[in-house]
Amino acid sequence: MSESEPPLLADVYPALVSFLGAALVAEGEPALAQVVERLRFHGWCGCRQGCNYLRSGPTARADIAWVHLDDEEEPRVWLQLDRDRTSFVGMEICEFVLGPAPALDSERPAGVK
Repeated sequence: MSESEPPLLADVYPALVSFLGAALVAEGEPALAQVVERLRFHGWCGCRQGCNYLRSGPTARADIAWVHLDDEEEPRVWLQLDRDRTSFVGMEICEFVLGPAPALDSERPAGVK
């Protein structure tokens, strides 16, 4: 990783990446599942205190389309597609325990609800 390149999301929140990959395959989206492994952690949205939008790509590439991973038995995450609909620029973490990432995100609690 170069100094100017954000870290891989898998290095920051491995449980989230593992969940997303499996959930996307289960939803019939194996190509998007493979993309998740290459997403970068661009930080959290700063629009307001407690915002649960995680940035994984350039905001300028955002599309209005979302992939909703909703299941009563699983955590809920909404993934925002890029304009090409081949990757994700961000995700709303609604109900998922991310686990700690103290080296990169000391202000963020481990459990986002």
